[in-house]
Amino acid sequence: MGFFRQFKDSFTNFDSYRGFAFQRGGNTFKYFFLLFTLIFLISGIKLFFDFNSGQGEIVTLIKEKIPDFRLENGQLTVVGDQPILLDGGNNTIFAVDTTGEIDQTVLDKYDEGIFISKDGAVLKQIGRPVQSIPFSSFRDTKFDKQKLLGLLPMFKWVLIIGGFFAYGFKMAWVLITTLILGLIGLIVNSTMKGRLQFSNTWNAAVYAFTLPWLLELAVDMFFPAIPIFWPIKWGVATFFLYKGIQAAVKIDTPEEPQLPPPNSNIVI
Repeated sequence: MGFFRQFKDSFTNFDSYRGFAFQRGGNTFKYFFLLFTLIFLISGIKLFFDFNSGQGEIVTLIKEKIPDFRLENGQLTVVGDQPILLDGGNNTIFAVDTTGEIDQTVLDKYDEGIFISKDGAVLKQIGRPVQSIPFSSFRDTKFDKQKLLGLLPMFKWVLIIGGFFAYGFKMAWVLITTLILGLIGLIVNSTMKGRLQFSNTWNAAVYAFTLPWLLELAVDMFFPAIPIFWPIKWGVATFFLYKGIQAAVKIDTPEEPQLPPPNSNIVI
């Protein structure tokens, strides 16, 4: 059975789990590998295009909103009128002042923000202590606006390289989730008085996750504002696993032959 046939049957035909549960583990892993890679590439392509679009907006913002600056000998100098106050929306602020007219207390009225002075930067985030980054730590560094603009194209390659590492780590994590669902499958099998082994329930678990992974991809791409999607994902996966094991147990535990009723005539 080809990949796309298995893909369709995994959420449209519960009887197909009879074959899924008892196939070789290598075939199941092959399906898992192809499905995971396909979903990862789709989400990665969207992230890449979003990054390219966002990078253009960042370049425009830096050119138009950020004045010329220079970090040298552990101190920052900024050319132009100060203080610079940029409202980031959602009660956030970006403030720059190397003249001493304002200080980090400008962040007190906001939930999150960054304040930059000639001696360092102060970062405020919700749920975290305020962090201070002294520029004296970069005494041997020379940096200005042109170098900042020159670094932005490099982030594309950082994203690509990071994607290879993310692929390996995420595959390992997703594989662990199928193993956990496979263990849940053993409990389901026990309640049905079936004789399936862990290898059978793991096979079924991989296919049971097909539709939930697709739903998760759709949420990430089109409805990122939906909070806490994982209970829905696990609920759908557990339902498909239950129905799949139910179908597999039918051939694993054949019905016992019916005995004739007592005192009936037996013809030889």
